[in-house]
Amino acid sequence: MKNRSRYEVIAAILKSASKEETRTKIMYKAMLSNDQCKIYLDSLLHSGLIQEVNSGNKVVFRVTHKGNKFLAYYDQMKELLPVGIEENIADEYYHLNT
Repeated sequence: MKNRSRYEVIAAILKSASKEETRTKIMYKAMLSNDQCKIYLDSLLHSGLIQEVNSGNKVVFRVTHKGNKFLAYYDQMKELLPVGIEENIADEYYHLNT
């Protein structure tokens, strides 16, 4: 599996939290370790992209309006950029050295 950019990880978390989800479910859906998930969720909470909600006996996370706005811009950016631009740059770099 290729390394994902920070923004790809954030988008994966926000998409998985679009339906109120627990941290464990977000961790599995976004394919993160427990430590990574905790760090990202803390950062997203601090920046207002998600919010923490008490749902009965458990804590769930929900995407905020700001988070949905981020996802919309992220999806637009992906449409505008050529597919695999980072991979193409890396390939060209490595071919120069051979």
